This record gives sequence, C-alpha cells and structure tokens, in this order.
Amino acid sequence: MAGKYAWYTRVTDAAHRLTVLTLLGGTLYMAGGLVYTLYQNGKRYEDEQLRLQQKENSDQSSAPAPAN
Repeated sequence: MAGKYAWYTRVTDAAHRLTVLTLLGGTLYMAGGLVYTLYQNGKRYEDEQLRLQQKENSDQSSAPAPAN
C-alpha cells in the first residue's frame, strides 16, 4: 500500500506529520512549563504570606499591653 503514492507525496506527508508533531509537542512542553511556573510562584507567594502573618502575630503578642 505504501507504494501507491508518488515519492514526493510521501515526502510531503512525512514533512507535514513531523511539523504537526513538533508543533503539538512544543505546545505541550510550553504549557507544562507554564503550569509548573504558576504552581511554584503560587506556592512561594503562599509561603511568603504565611511568614508575614506569623511575624505580624508574633509582633502583636510581644508588644506590651496598653495601660488604662
């Protein structure tokens, strides 16, 4: 069945398949990198907010009570 088409049709088909697979693979790779980066930045932001909140709580608990 492979000999049914002319050689240039097979070459063009192979080039097209390679192009599509390259575009699809590159898209999936970039999307994966984007998801990973967003996840890491979100985790870092949550850790920073937690540290700031803990520092704020420790500063409030160590402050002397106001005199009435």
